[in-house]
Order: sequence, then structure tokens, then C-alpha cells
Amino acid sequence: MNDMFTRTMWDDKVRNKDTDAFFASYRMEAAPRRGEGFGQRDFALHNTAWLISDIISDRSADTGLREGFQGAIVNDTPVAPTKADLDTPHDEAREIKRLARFFGADLCGITHIDPRWHYSQRPDTKTMKPVPNDLPDSLTHVIVMGHEMNKTLVDTYSSALAGAATGRE
Repeated sequence: MNDMFTRTMWDDKVRNKDTDAFFASYRMEAAPRRGEGFGQRDFALHNTAWLISDIISDRSADTGLREGFQGAIVNDTPVAPTKADLDTPHDEAREIKRLARFFGADLCGITHIDPRWHYSQRPDTKTMKPVPNDLPDSLTHVIVMGHEMNKTLVDTYSSALAGAATGRE
């Protein structure tokens, strides 16, 4: 509820015309303006880079869940009825890291969950009220991935091009 993005949506002490304008400038309806990084093509690149994230984030909006950003991604594919036989934890970790690199991660690690780094609540995005952000009790480890952003584009903040670098990763 108190991350820098969410708080601007519900806290009148933080939300103002500038925070509203910041978020509006990164939405698809944003009007191109003069200046490098703010043209129609720049916004097209930005919107393309964020497309998959936006589809996932918005698909459960009617339930108050923003998947992948402030809430878990809902499984939309049936789980196989038979569990795969797993190799050793070391071999499985190596395979997870190989697949992470295949899908574009520059760094990948696996570690024990530390509850100090887990938000206990998330916003219900319909009501902007806090709801529990529970993880399954059986979950003991997390996979952490890092994706390098394009420095040339990041250096153009606050342009649409910089937003494209963020969205792509």
C-alpha cells in the first residue's frame, strides 16, 4: 500500500496534479509533444514495450488484483495432472537459471524467502484498500532475476523512450 506508485493513488497527502500527470504521461492515450523522446514513434515504442506487462496486470482488474506488479500472477493454464520427476536441487537450480537466461535474464539466483522483504498487504485496486498479500505456506524459496536496461534509453528520462527501456525488462 505504501510503495511509491500505489501511494499516489490513494493518499491525498501524496497525490497531486504532478503525480497524476506523471502517470498519465505514460499511458497509451498520452499526447505526443515536441522534443526528443516524446514523439508519436517514441510513445509507440513505449506502449509496445509495456504491452505484455499491461495485459497481465490488467486481466484481473475486475477483481481488484493487479497481477505481476502488486499481486501474484494467476495461473491461466491447466497444471499437468502428473508431476515431473525432478533431479537434484543443484541440477534443478542450474536448469532454472538456464531457462531464465533463455528468456532474457542477465542475472538469476535462487534463495530462501525472507519475510522481511515481502509486503504483508497489497492494494485491492478497485477499492484502494489493503488486503492480505499471502504466499502459499509451502513456498520456501524464490527465484530472483535481473534484467539490464538499455542505458542510452534510460539516460533520456523522463521521455517515453526511457519508459520503453523499463517496460521491455
